[in-house]
Amino acid sequence: MRIFEGFVFLAIGVGLIAMTLRSLGAGWLPCGSRGFAERLEFRRDEEPLGYWAMFVVYGAAGVGAIVFGLRLLTGHATPLPLH
Repeated sequence: MRIFEGFVFLAIGVGLIAMTLRSLGAGWLPCGSRGFAERLEFRRDEEPLGYWAMFVVYGAAGVGAIVFGLRLLTGHATPLPLH
């Protein structure tokens, strides 16, 4: 289970980092939904503070997931409980 969780966290972390790096060219980051209206996204040219705040949050979460995944794979962290 430790190996599976390690690879899942690595994939999540790499996906978050890839999304943040892709947003530098695209100019926007998704951030959930606004209910039934549409999805919430921050555009760099319209809302720079929100965009860069989400950029930092996604980047930090990606790095944290990668570090946790690597710690799981090397045996320096305990796997998450299954109950």
